[in-house]
Amino acid sequence: MGEHANLEKYKNAEYVAHLSKAIKAVSASLGTVKLMHVCGTHEHEIARHGIRQFLPPTIQIIPGPGCPVCICPVESIDQAITLAYQPNTTVLTFGDMVRVPASHESLEDARRNGGSVKMVYSALDAVNLARENPNSTFVFFSIGFETTVVGIAGMIKTGIPKNLYVLLANRYMPPVLKLLMDVHDESIQGFLLAGHAATITGLHAYDFMEDEFQLPCVATGFEPVDILLGIFECLKLIKNKEPRIVNAYPRAVNEHGNTVALQLIEDVFERKPGIWRGIDIVDDSAFRIKEEYSFLDAEKQLDCTPPYPPRSHPPGCDCHRIMLGELLPTNCKMFTKTCTPSNPYGPCMVSPEGTCHTWFKHGSGKISLTHTAAHTI
Repeated sequence: MGEHANLEKYKNAEYVAHLSKAIKAVSASLGTVKLMHVCGTHEHEIARHGIRQFLPPTIQIIPGPGCPVCICPVESIDQAITLAYQPNTTVLTFGDMVRVPASHESLEDARRNGGSVKMVYSALDAVNLARENPNSTFVFFSIGFETTVVGIAGMIKTGIPKNLYVLLANRYMPPVLKLLMDVHDESIQGFLLAGHAATITGLHAYDFMEDEFQLPCVATGFEPVDILLGIFECLKLIKNKEPRIVNAYPRAVNEHGNTVALQLIEDVFERKPGIWRGIDIVDDSAFRIKEEYSFLDAEKQLDCTPPYPPRSHPPGCDCHRIMLGELLPTNCKMFTKTCTPSNPYGPCMVSPEGTCHTWFKHGSGKISLTHTAAHTI
């Protein structure tokens, strides 16, 4: 009850109105400002609460590649599908991943066609299933960002059954901001950082945005007051020409992050260049299981090579450009027609955190973009 009451103040209408006025005041002399967030939850909450209606038309909040389901490499999904068809092998993954279209089918399609796929709610569920069925082979298909990978690291460090392997498709968020700066050049003037990822990394993981790009970034939470406060702080930094990294979510984020979690991740994983679906290869962004634990790495221990080349997006799908902030869902000719949540054509329509799914369900608010050239691998 107390925790619920504490959160309610971050939805307070008076606070929202006050921040809206403050945003209008600080932005009055700035002209058009484009801020980008890199979090599917942020876009979901911005649309659900109608946050853009509280902003002046000169302030644009552009959705970026923050949905873990959306950016999961099609190559990894194809591997999971290949494993699902192997005898006595079951692929375990989160519910949203089951419906994501891959090169030829989804995991859900594979299950209908005779493959073995089960949904789990956590890595612990995967461990329990493997222990209960020691004569079967299980593969946990892991996706997500820093907050998810730390749980996988904990599972591996604790020890898992010999019949459970991990197919790892987790990504590290900070490096993708460099790619986004390359794509948008100087049109993006600040970033809202994902609060939950920052609880793990802290703020210093983003120091390069200040040092290399002289661009302000603000870590922010997910309630209306959190989001508006993050926007306000970012606009203040822009107005004062202060390219700093600021924490507007201190109840959850601290400067140095979760040092225990960071050590756990470092013990189990290293990072390498990795594909973000249909976008590009991003340096230092893909987690890889260290050699010490390679005996449970599905890529090394099992035959998961698909018998066909990958196809990141079906013809006509603009999900990759939507994730880059080059297009909006309403610019895609598939949106609400060929592509709906009940029949997703592209990955951004599957998860409630995908921008297309969010806009289909909640609408977009006030936003428009100037089209730019496509940036894809």
